[in-house]
Amino acid sequence: MAEADAFPAALAGALAQLLPALGSSRAHPPFAVYLNGEALLIPTRTYYDRERLLACTRLAGDAGVIALCLGTRHHDGHLREACVRQLLLQERAWTVPFVVHLCGEYVLEIIEAIGAALPAWNAQALARYLRDNRAYVDTLERRAVSYWNCYYRHQYPVWDGYPGRRAMAALRALQEFTPR
Repeated sequence: MAEADAFPAALAGALAQLLPALGSSRAHPPFAVYLNGEALLIPTRTYYDRERLLACTRLAGDAGVIALCLGTRHHDGHLREACVRQLLLQERAWTVPFVVHLCGEYVLEIIEAIGAALPAWNAQALARYLRDNRAYVDTLERRAVSYWNCYYRHQYPVWDGYPGRRAMAALRALQEFTPR
């Protein structure tokens, strides 16, 4: 399954446990990023059965967290929001790509939740990931500007007031963070 390419190889056992329980899903083409030098291909959107996915998010250990990650890619924005809120309670470095990608999307409630958690959430893992994926972060920022201009400019007439701008600014600050 393509989902196996979305996670570090060290999680192969947890993925083998989880994927049969999730069932099948069609997925949109993935986005490519690097995590600690390992290339990952993360689905842009997934279409798992909602109830099966929610049941899998309650599994113990890495399998439940992997399900939360895949839930952040779900086509249902309410489910994406629920999953990212739970994911922000985790400190696993391999969850970072799933959270960061949402900063370049259009669901304001998700962006606000992430923005409130930054930069305290997983700062060292975020900093490394952002440095390793500079062109990707540039793309996310362009998307955030585009969504603001298209959907939120009337609500936030100034770019600096838009929550997506504040989230991207927090990511940019972390991108320059140098661990001690």
